[in-house]
Amino acid sequence: MDLNDIIHVLRRIIILVLVVYIGITVILYVLQDRMIFHRPGISEERLRYIREEVPEAEEVTIDAPDNVRLHGWLVHSQRNGPSPLLIYFGGNAEEVSWMIEARDRLPRWTILLVNYRGYGLSEGSPGEEELLRDALLIYDTFSEREEINAGEIAVMGRSLGSAPATYVSGMRTPAATVLVSSFGSIQDVAENNFPLIPVSHLLRHKFDVKPYAENAGNPMLTIVASNDRIIPAHHSGKLFQAWDGEKEFIVIQNAGHNDISLKSLYWESLKSFLDAHLREDHYMVDNPSK
Repeated sequence: MDLNDIIHVLRRIIILVLVVYIGITVILYVLQDRMIFHRPGISEERLRYIREEVPEAEEVTIDAPDNVRLHGWLVHSQRNGPSPLLIYFGGNAEEVSWMIEARDRLPRWTILLVNYRGYGLSEGSPGEEELLRDALLIYDTFSEREEINAGEIAVMGRSLGSAPATYVSGMRTPAATVLVSSFGSIQDVAENNFPLIPVSHLLRHKFDVKPYAENAGNPMLTIVASNDRIIPAHHSGKLFQAWDGEKEFIVIQNAGHNDISLKSLYWESLKSFLDAHLREDHYMVDNPSK
């Protein structure tokens, strides 16, 4: 093979690599909404079970200013009088009704579960601006309910949900915040997964919530999985470092991104942290012997 043949082969290889690179870049740009927002539905069987078998789960709707109706459940505690409220924001592929079963693990708390736009029975299409705006609307709406103690509202976000939870904590003053498998921005995570792709120029939903963490003065618990390959723990660490308030970092060993909540330490840490931020008179009501 002479020099001209070698140059010809190299040129073809370079062209092929460029075509593949451009193709991957275009695919990632076009499909990014599907990759970030999986939009799971909810089956009729699941709805029927909740409506017939879980009487403490009140079906709720919220009308956003752009005429999109959000759907979810307010799972009431057994407490008499105004109750502490935990607002839960789920992951990118999560239909949040599964958290209804957590009511037995957090008996002192009323739990609010509202699906993102396009998830479950919620209307509309998800996006960064919409999710953050809806999160604030959800917080403000339910903080005014008479059966909720407005001074004892906690927010919790898992994976994608850590962004709206952080946003609310920076814009309002919840009693406590829990972040699971969190990140400072989706751009950081994407650049880690696609180091050769110009992510900063392609990404439409960056979810850069570090500035809100810097403005959050409430207590915060971060929970991460030691074997998380989707959002490695160092991403959670960046957001943790930015948090302005009191904070605690817990690593769940031998757990990954999707099975972290199957570990007993996950629920023990969550319950201990949340209950520590209840008022003492509530504690005395729940524990009359103390």
